[in-house]
Amino acid sequence: MTYALIAYLVVLVFIALRSAWRVKDIPDFFVARKAASAKAVAGSLVATILGGSAVIGAVDSGARLGGAASWFMLVGALGLLALIPFAGRAYSHGKYSLPDLVENLYGKGPRVVASVVIPVAWTGIVAAQIIAAAKLLMTFTSMSYTTAAIVSAAVFTGYTLAGGQLSILRTDFMQACLIILGLVLLAGFALFGGASGATPAASSLSTILQGAPEFPFNQNFSPLDLFLLILTYGTTYTAGPDIYSRMFCAKDTATAKKAIAMAACTLIPVAFIIGFLAVFGVGLENVQGARITAIANAVLPPALIPLFALALLSVVLSSADTTLLSSSVIINGFCRKPSLLLARFLILMNGMVALLFALVFTDIIGTLLLALAVYAGAFTVPVLWGLLGLKAKPKFVGAAIIAGGLLALAGKLCPAGALGAHTGDILLIAAFAVNGIILALGRKAQ
Repeated sequence: MTYALIAYLVVLVFIALRSAWRVKDIPDFFVARKAASAKAVAGSLVATILGGSAVIGAVDSGARLGGAASWFMLVGALGLLALIPFAGRAYSHGKYSLPDLVENLYGKGPRVVASVVIPVAWTGIVAAQIIAAAKLLMTFTSMSYTTAAIVSAAVFTGYTLAGGQLSILRTDFMQACLIILGLVLLAGFALFGGASGATPAASSLSTILQGAPEFPFNQNFSPLDLFLLILTYGTTYTAGPDIYSRMFCAKDTATAKKAIAMAACTLIPVAFIIGFLAVFGVGLENVQGARITAIANAVLPPALIPLFALALLSVVLSSADTTLLSSSVIINGFCRKPSLLLARFLILMNGMVALLFALVFTDIIGTLLLALAVYAGAFTVPVLWGLLGLKAKPKFVGAAIIAGGLLALAGKLCPAGALGAHTGDILLIAAFAVNGIILALGRKAQ
């Protein structure tokens, strides 16, 4: 495993150094010269979306959700497909990041709000990815948590800092291939009995599949849960900063739309593979750590374990680099004189702050995932409102973002049953409704 990890890191360093030589200015660093092909953008989208929470978290949820765990990626694919009609207008109004788009739609005031809120939340998500990467390295190597966290942070901060978007597009495509190959191999060995015909302890595969919670809905995942997942998770694929940062790299609108469609179509079969693995993992006993690693240890031949470990590491790194660059680009764009030196400095500082969080708060992954719900409640309606060609006064847009974000946060933090069984759900839905009402009140004539 150590030799495979070293080889993997060497490849990433090579890609970073090669990309660094090609970076000449801000457009190179932020959006890869706006010259990326559909294949490159689609690969980066898939790698970014298949992050730690999407794969590792979904498989871990198998005992509770069963086959319904497939909805995480299916909802993501739905969100991407919903973006296609808006992609042309978004591409033409955007430059480097989502706040650029917000400013072009509404003015500088709402951009300030977006430039403050997004980097704060996204730095936390980078920390969550460091935690996930460190725990994976601990599983497959003899590293301590601290060492593994430092190595993980150094790797993706280093190659992001060196080559910016050019590095990320190249590493993401490679990582997307590794992730999908790893999941297909794991599902194949699990389905056909593993390396030596092994099946989960005390249970046959058919028994597990029959006893697991069903797809599409079951007692733990209702149509209301799906609706809320679409609102708080799926919409981040339609109006999320990381998705837009990928789209802005495409060489033209047609390429951007093709890339989004390719990524969505790729996610659909992957969603069902993840759902199958979530169900399969239920049959394993005495699982320590991530359930997906327990499945790998149970069914894969020893020779394939290093390959799968690299696939899992790619799951985390491919989201961390994009998130790190997105937040740093947003902060850089907020400064009076953006520059390559400043951009690289911000990436370094962002990575170091995220690493400190990861070293202190080693159990924050679940908590940090609420950032996606808060983001969706704050920004989805304003972004789509503007892309539909509707106008609103800047102060109303700022108020809508703040009100929606606070209501979504309250909905996620509301104790279950404190004010009623569905109080949190009502607050989450209210975030989007209030957001839209405020924008409608501040609507300007066309």
